[in-house]
Amino acid sequence: MKKDTAIIAIIGAAVLAFVAGTMMNKPAKKAGDAAAAAQPVQAQAAPVAAAPAFAGNPSLGPADAKVTIIEISDYQCPFCSRAKATLDELHKEYPNDVRIVFVNQPLAFHNQARPAAIASLAAHKQGKFWEMYDKLFSNAKELNDDNYKKWGKEIGLDMAKFETDLKDADVAKAVDRDQAVANALGVSGTPGFFINGVKLEGAQPKEEFKKIIDEQIKKANDEVGKGTALAEINEKLTRANNPAQGAQIVGFVFKGEEPPKTAAAAPAPPKRDKLGDDPNVVWKVELHGDEPVHGNADALVTLVEFTDFQCPFCSKVRAALEEVKKNYPADKVRLVFKNQPLPFHNNAMIAAEAALCAGDQGKFWQMEERLFSNQGELDADKLPGHAKEVGLNLDKFNKCLADHKFKAQVLKDQATAEKITATGTPAFFINGRKIGGNRPFDDFKKLIDEEMGKAEAKVAAGVARKDVYVKTIGDGKEFIPPPPLEAKVADFDYVGSPTLGPKDAKVKIVEYKDFECPFCAKVIPALKQVHKDNGGKVSIIFKHFPLSNQCNPKMSREMHPGACLAAYWSFAADAQGKFWEFEDIVFQNYQNMMPREGEMPARLAAQTENLKRWAKEIGMDVAKAEAYVGAKSYEERLKKDMNEAVAAGVNGTPAIYINGRKYNGGMNADRINKVVSQLLEGKL
Repeated sequence: MKKDTAIIAIIGAAVLAFVAGTMMNKPAKKAGDAAAAAQPVQAQAAPVAAAPAFAGNPSLGPADAKVTIIEISDYQCPFCSRAKATLDELHKEYPNDVRIVFVNQPLAFHNQARPAAIASLAAHKQGKFWEMYDKLFSNAKELNDDNYKKWGKEIGLDMAKFETDLKDADVAKAVDRDQAVANALGVSGTPGFFINGVKLEGAQPKEEFKKIIDEQIKKANDEVGKGTALAEINEKLTRANNPAQGAQIVGFVFKGEEPPKTAAAAPAPPKRDKLGDDPNVVWKVELHGDEPVHGNADALVTLVEFTDFQCPFCSKVRAALEEVKKNYPADKVRLVFKNQPLPFHNNAMIAAEAALCAGDQGKFWQMEERLFSNQGELDADKLPGHAKEVGLNLDKFNKCLADHKFKAQVLKDQATAEKITATGTPAFFINGRKIGGNRPFDDFKKLIDEEMGKAEAKVAAGVARKDVYVKTIGDGKEFIPPPPLEAKVADFDYVGSPTLGPKDAKVKIVEYKDFECPFCAKVIPALKQVHKDNGGKVSIIFKHFPLSNQCNPKMSREMHPGACLAAYWSFAADAQGKFWEFEDIVFQNYQNMMPREGEMPARLAAQTENLKRWAKEIGMDVAKAEAYVGAKSYEERLKKDMNEAVAAGVNGTPAIYINGRKYNGGMNADRINKVVSQLLEGKL
């Protein structure tokens, strides 16, 4: 397409959109609707119908930018606010090459996120989206109806029209549509991004964005060199970079196609323990005395940090902790470091041990800095290099790590974390009062100053400084977790089920899974490690509980539409002695197993082709597998698994039973191994 023709056509489309009521942004900063701007334009266009009020999403940057960042966000999400600051910097650094397109995803547990989203789109109708966007994110803790109107006045809106639009059903529907788009693209949490189709999750550092952006600019330049028009580059690269979702991104975001209605509502998050989130509650955060500490033992305020070296938010919050150190002397505030490596971070445990091994040589904080600065390089074989950089004796370090000298200390920290509901990272306790997440310095300062006053009053009343912390937390709360194994023993028939390990093993671990369940994928490494650690004493038995009403009568609704078909094929794999290979390859690819759009028969047909391809890759006879599935040879075995599940009380996945008793502990190898050891010793 010739450049001058494209420019004329784009201008014409913009005029049509304006006449139809679509709001334009300021040309120098806001580039109008993403859907209109990104569509390839034909020189001889057919007559265009009047555009709806929201034909596309707000966009910032040139319509023909080489890189499009789709930002899926929530105005009440603190991580989204941080990501917004990063995008502001990127917009300044790449003014001609980057365009940002915004998609709302107000999460159910943020009570002002949806009203804020409606306010932003009401402002968009007057060409002031980005001005309102700035106001909302800059005042994320003050979101309410009165402030939306206040900020509307400040950015120069026609207030009568704005107040009418706040109640307009079409504006609310536009937010619903955005949510449907976000969910169809698999972004149920925030923030989420697609950079020319490349998916990026969370409030990542600017450098992570820049790596992708620079690579995409290079690809775009290559396309221009081949004669591709700038207006066509986003669509072409998005499809190429993301074969699984590229067509959806182009259709829903660039072209304004309607997402499936089934994706309209984001799943509500699990209910959280409000007590655990209340900063006024004092928790009994006991210290064992071996933790790394910055500050004096008799400091008036103790800030205990539970962290994970592989957690990006734990790295980001360190800047605020540095501010704490700068603003409070060592005799006023001490920082205590506790490890809480999360089970789905595969290098977090060994990194925690490495930091404590460095502490054994007096260099914990240097190693802590090194590991957090190199979170992408925490594999066991990279740790000696980090040790060398901080000046450790490598022989001592390597022996310490090989002997797992400090693993017991890490497990002790984790046990403490469980008692005080510090199950996520980062989590902080200021004289026992909990705050979590990547918090700014001011949040820490508020609680520190409050606790400082209380501590000074205790000292004035005669309490020794060294006793202030113990007396403050002495009557603090503790969470008493349920026993790791329930008393009830379920009756399972192990015959015929895929089994890893000897059939007469002393400990039998039954795992109920669903092949589209993300948490089921995460438990695989832990169970394999338990099997490996216990030789021939443990066997792993797989049983099915697909969260789909296609084959599971207990399900009143469809959660995982690809789960049943995957289960059928897994039975076929088991018939050929390939079950565990099949489990591995499906869970490695479960997110792309079934297309997210289209009619169900077409989606199942596409899934079948994927399953056939993976079956071939692991050496299965595909024709035999197809015949097995076609003859429904799996039906009796699947029915048996689900009948046993109902009797055992299974209502979700993954569900783990050890020697018939339901397991309620953490889904990591150390926790499960502890239970296995107690069973083998006859103590449980």
